[in-house]
Amino acid sequence: MSVFDLQMGETGKISSINVTGAAKARLNSLGIKEGGLVEVLSFSLFKSSVLISCSAVRVGLRKSIAQKIEVQL
Repeated sequence: MSVFDLQMGETGKISSINVTGAAKARLNSLGIKEGGLVEVLSFSLFKSSVLISCSAVRVGLRKSIAQKIEVQL
């Protein structure tokens, strides 16, 4: 299950992040790492992006990146 598959208000533990390069470095620098808890705060109007909270940081992610972050409930 990916971050994008969670419903608003649901929390999951990050099991893997399947991105590489600058995107992975950016997520890592924001505290979005394997083993961390992530909560879905809201979706954009047409579900093209998602706002998440992880490690006391709120981050907006595109759908393509959010689908590559695997979580466990």
